Amino acid sequence: MRRSLSRRVFSAAGVSIAAALLLFSGWPGSLPAATAGEGGSPQTIAVTIKGHKFAASPLSVPPGQPLLFRVTNLDPTAEEFESYDMGFEIVVRPGQTILVPVSGLGKGRYDFFGDFHPGTAHATLTVN
Repeated sequence: MRRSLSRRVFSAAGVSIAAALLLFSGWPGSLPAATAGEGGSPQTIAVTIKGHKFAASPLSVPPGQPLLFRVTNLDPTAEEFESYDMGFEIVVRPGQTILVPVSGLGKGRYDFFGDFHPGTAHATLTVN
């Protein structure tokens, strides 16, 4: 009887931990879950929004490496950080910094832009 009870307690704790990992795995900024199993530390790409323009570095990365966009909005208005190519769309409030994890990408060019000011807020990441 005691053995059965300890298995149930252990099993319940395991389910709780697994549920917590699944719950937080899709949130921007949840770096451990986003890069688990990819075999490497993510390369950070700093993006600053100022004057409705993006300043970003680096804009060239090797293929297959996990990435982490660190986006800081220095404008007094919100901007949307979006990429059809990389599959994200996130509003960045004034003064806010967000983290956007991206799985390792294959060789190519990947555009990202500010949906509220697409004429000025745009850049391209080259993976080679």
